[in-house]
Amino acid sequence: MSNVYLRNITNNYQDVKLVSLSSWRQAGEIMPRDRNGPYVVMQEGFDPEDMTMTADEFVLGKSGKWLSLGHFYRIPVPERRSEFIFGTAAEVMQMMSDLPSKTALHRPTDKEKEAPVSPETDEMAAALEKARGPKSETGK
Repeated sequence: MSNVYLRNITNNYQDVKLVSLSSWRQAGEIMPRDRNGPYVVMQEGFDPEDMTMTADEFVLGKSGKWLSLGHFYRIPVPERRSEFIFGTAAEVMQMMSDLPSKTALHRPTDKEKEAPVSPETDEMAAALEKARGPKSETGK
């Protein structure tokens, strides 16, 4: 996607992409899970408070807050699983229908920003990268 078409991220279900992690080796551990689950909810765009309008990719957590994909990879896998992995598409739709119109972002602390990036052997990250397809022009 070209940056020309990107805009502030929203809580509108029409702006998100549901990414299946069904190829993830541990997908069967997520219960309940539908046929194509588990899922991650993603969106490309800008942080509404970022005056530089830096394009990024974001993942939506069960808390209703968006997190930059780069910071998502810095979170330990168990925390990613509990906050950002949805077992069913119905779970995603229900959560999204309850979101307020204004987006909320999790902005990592300086300590979280300095955390090491997960190793390349991170199977969840590999499944997510495979499912989301070719890298976008945001370079993330």
